[in-house]
Amino acid sequence: MRRVRSWTRSPQFYLQKAREAVFGVDTILFQKKRETYSIGSFEWLALTETLYGGLQLGGVTSKTDRGGDRMSPYYHGYGRCYAEFLKPFISANRTERLTLVEVGILNGSGLAIWCDLFPNARVIGFDVDPSNFQANRKSLEQAGAFQKNVPEVHSFDQLDSRKANDVSRDVLGENRVDIAIDDGCHSLESIEITFEAIRPFFAPRFVYFVEDNFDTYDYLAPRHREYRWTTRGEITVATNLRS
Repeated sequence: MRRVRSWTRSPQFYLQKAREAVFGVDTILFQKKRETYSIGSFEWLALTETLYGGLQLGGVTSKTDRGGDRMSPYYHGYGRCYAEFLKPFISANRTERLTLVEVGILNGSGLAIWCDLFPNARVIGFDVDPSNFQANRKSLEQAGAFQKNVPEVHSFDQLDSRKANDVSRDVLGENRVDIAIDDGCHSLESIEITFEAIRPFFAPRFVYFVEDNFDTYDYLAPRHREYRWTTRGEITVATNLRS
């Protein structure tokens, strides 16, 4: 049975807005340097996102200058989820060369976060229009991005299963994907095509994030019960790691 959802955003979003209405906006997080926090913590992720142009406070009026809103507790608030599921890979990255794929890179702030977090990883960005990233790349580099790791960027159509499969095969080759993030079109069709294109390349231990769709869990989890699934509002996670 499908679960009934009455939220258009995650419950945490509305709780945060209610607290802000009563007590005002808590800006303490953004008053500290990211070095204050352990690498990979949700605070570190939020501050790194902000460093590379991510949203801090206030409304979104234009997507043209957005640098990301996934980690900030004032918006999607996915930072805690990422911190939890990425923790095993942060320590592994010190001795292993992981492979991370992000689908839907837009202006590239996500790639900047991943390159900082995993300096030894192969970081791959897929997007139907990589020109947005190329146009913003200089700004990211001026903010300090890509000093320790440089991402690869490739064209990828989430709505064409044949092309998605071909690109995945050609780019990944013999590599196994340890971490994957789908922040692309957000439609169930695109989510399924992307998942099926990357799934054959899953590493022996992997984690797969799908952002910004409440129905991902109900749509994919029953079809792939071999994985452990977690859903928290708008973000869904698939993994073969034990809890």
